[in-house]
Amino acid sequence: MTGTYLLSSGNILWEILSKYGHDPEPFFFEEGVNKDMLFEQGKRISFRQVNNLWIKAESLIEDPCFGLEAAGFWHPSYFGALGYAWLASTSLRKALERLARYIHVLSEKTDIKIEPRNDDLNLILSGSIQPPAYMDSSMASIIAGCRLNCGEDFSPLSVNIIHDKPNCSARYFQLFRAPVYFGAETDSILFSHRDLDLRLPSGNPHLASLSDQLMIEYIANLDRKNIIHRVKRAIIEHIHDGNVTDDKIAKAIFMSVRSLQRNLKNLGTTFGEVLDETRSELAEHYVGDLKEDLTEVAFKLGYSEQSSFSRAFKRWTGISPSAYRIGIKNKQ
Repeated sequence: MTGTYLLSSGNILWEILSKYGHDPEPFFFEEGVNKDMLFEQGKRISFRQVNNLWIKAESLIEDPCFGLEAAGFWHPSYFGALGYAWLASTSLRKALERLARYIHVLSEKTDIKIEPRNDDLNLILSGSIQPPAYMDSSMASIIAGCRLNCGEDFSPLSVNIIHDKPNCSARYFQLFRAPVYFGAETDSILFSHRDLDLRLPSGNPHLASLSDQLMIEYIANLDRKNIIHRVKRAIIEHIHDGNVTDDKIAKAIFMSVRSLQRNLKNLGTTFGEVLDETRSELAEHYVGDLKEDLTEVAFKLGYSEQSSFSRAFKRWTGISPSAYRIGIKNKQ
């Protein structure tokens, strides 16, 4: 799987291993990382390396709750410009919005979505690192950042965690100081509207704006060789809105339309071809789900009329969506 991670964030795992009595140096060296590299500005490592580090840590540390220790070791410098933009945000809402918008500075394999819950705000995390401790550490780091900005008395309304309840579950309640629900559908943190818009004493709009610009430029230069993957990911995020244009997608991946078109041309394709390919891939998934209404599928793929979708689907597969479903049912 593609995707890279900002290596400076590995300082957290280094410190956790040390706390549990393990020498991190040979442990990291197996993945081609030494201590000096952790302080190289902008240094990144692959998804495979990060995943291996957390898998090895899980096998060494006999504590299913070890990921929570990240709260004690988190430092804004470990998150590069994103960490300092977080500190300079004028409100918690602004900080969380920056975290969601620029999370790929930290990790290309992590995504964060913000969903309103009445006046409150739900922050949903998703990632590909296998051990549950990695997501625990991510959520613990977010809470540590909130308390650095808002004060040590800060607590969320509730926390949802996908993995099962461990035998040390009391430590989750001690850290988050809020109801924690295990076996949930998402890894998420619910923030109260009372905390979201309070003016933060560390807020500095000018510094935050400078950090934003640095992150925009950083992301724009990140993983240019995998531009098609980035375009497809942005298309998937915006396709439900309809009218997915190269202008809209270029903005979503922090590029100019001209740069987007030039990069795709250099790879022997166009935006229209990538959009068509993405729709084709999504269409087979949606049509293959017999619970999905075909009219709703057309809407999800950005078509205003089912007839337009049906023509496109027949062009992709050689048969209509209805015939495709009949074939699936006959195989069941």
